Parts: sequence; structure tokens; C-alpha cells
Amino acid sequence: MTETFQGRVITGRGDAESIAIQVLNFIVIDVDRIIQFLNVTGLQPETIRKSAASSHFLLGVLEYVAKDDELLKAIDREMQIRPAGILLAITLLSQESENSSPDKKFDPASQLPRRNLFR
Repeated sequence: MTETFQGRVITGRGDAESIAIQVLNFIVIDVDRIIQFLNVTGLQPETIRKSAASSHFLLGVLEYVAKDDELLKAIDREMQIRPAGILLAITLLSQESENSSPDKKFDPASQLPRRNLFR
């Protein structure tokens, strides 16, 4: 099945970044979500806007979300962005990251804790 976002097929970096920005906005507008995000990432509220210009940061946002089943379900329910769409966006941004910096293999998001609804 082809994944879509806002009525169009997710095809490239621009669509993936759009999804990441919308997901970041979804996190930022909820106090509990943004506090959790800041605690896990170590970012400060003042640095989010500047960081959001980086596709590496946007990739990190999507990877953060992908590790939290509860958050994935909320995004699916409230924004109609399916988990498969988020995973596709991660893949697209990851490919872009690998092409732009092939000697960097460090993935800070892989160390984030995973919350699961089915504990």
C-alpha cells in the first residue's frame, strides 16, 4: 500500500520533512509531550526552532515518535498520519542523511527509551 500525507503520495525528502514538522508541532502544542521530549532529548525550548531547520533533527523527531507506541497512536488518531507513513518518512530522511554524511554512523535516537502501551 502506498502511504499518503495530506492527500498526496509520500515520495521524497520534502514530504518527509513536512511530516516531521507537523509531528514536531503536535508534540510542542501539548505540555506533557513537550516536557517528555525535552527531557529525553536534552534540548532547551529556545533551541527547538533553530534545530528544526536541520533534517538530522527532523529525522530524530520521527525516530523519537517511532519508539513510542502511545504517541504513534495519538498521531494516527489526531493527525491521520499512519505509523507506516512515519516509518517511510524516516527511511527517506535516513537515506538523505547517509548520502550527505556517509562517515557518520552515530544515531542518538537509537538510545532513547521505548514506551509501550502493552506493558
